[in-house]
Amino acid sequence: MKYIEQNAQTQANIKKAFISLINEKGFSNLTVSDITRTAGISRGTFYVHFTDKFALLEHLENTIHQSIAAAIQSNIDYAIDNTPNNKAEELFNTFTFNAALDYADSERETIRTLFSEKGDPQFFNQIKDLVDDMISSKLIASNGHYSDIIPIDYTKQIAIYSILNIIRHWLNKEHPESPAEIATILMRSRFLAPHDLLVFDDGQA
Repeated sequence: MKYIEQNAQTQANIKKAFISLINEKGFSNLTVSDITRTAGISRGTFYVHFTDKFALLEHLENTIHQSIAAAIQSNIDYAIDNTPNNKAEELFNTFTFNAALDYADSERETIRTLFSEKGDPQFFNQIKDLVDDMISSKLIASNGHYSDIIPIDYTKQIAIYSILNIIRHWLNKEHPESPAEIATILMRSRFLAPHDLLVFDDGQA
């Protein structure tokens, strides 16, 4: 038990040092020596856990990817359980990202850093594809589909990017809303067209 706790603490120290160094130097510029020095461990200890900085990056991204997938699935399951007769439209009105937002909030600094230009900007696209795949599969299972009022690839970009860009903005805020508050904002945004967000007052100044 003590070894497991020490192992977990070492990995936590490595992760903390890694994220700090990405913010300071950028992923491409940091070295294993930087990580071990900042984490206060030997190179040998680092190599017990990871072969190099790329393996460490992959480990963090895989962990986040899997955790977000599990959180979204739990929200989908909740929506199904609370939607009468599994009606597609009601299902997606019920579906929220609460569990995923709670997880993102708990890993705010890590996710924000990996999404940044100093981290792995492509990771944002990986998460986008994950959300796209999960929502698309649920639409199909519920006899739903994306609107073809405009080409579907654009419809999907608007639908998925609008959600993720709000979340990325939230992650980057110095004084962010709570996960529950941002969940409400996301829910409201799903029922607003772009023209609903522009208000012109009557009369002249």
